[in-house]
Amino acid sequence: MGDGPTDGAGTPGGSSAPGRDTKERVRLVAAGIGLVLLIAFAVANSTSTQVSFLVTSAHISVIWVILISAVLGVVVDRLVIMVRRRRRTRRR
Repeated sequence: MGDGPTDGAGTPGGSSAPGRDTKERVRLVAAGIGLVLLIAFAVANSTSTQVSFLVTSAHISVIWVILISAVLGVVVDRLVIMVRRRRRTRRR
């Protein structure tokens, strides 16, 4: 017999929940489409613009504004998910 975990059909790498693989694939496809759209939008907007910060301003490419904003959005999303998980585990 095999050495690793198997699914119900006996193939290696099976998941514990039947719909889990489908959900993960949908998430990966959606993330891939989002990434392609983000890159296409950033490349189409390669001009320079003035960005004002709290105490200063700078001329930078719109590509950098888009990419930095996207990264910050992902970081905030992950932080919110972490906080929600901690609150749920404290309630139990």
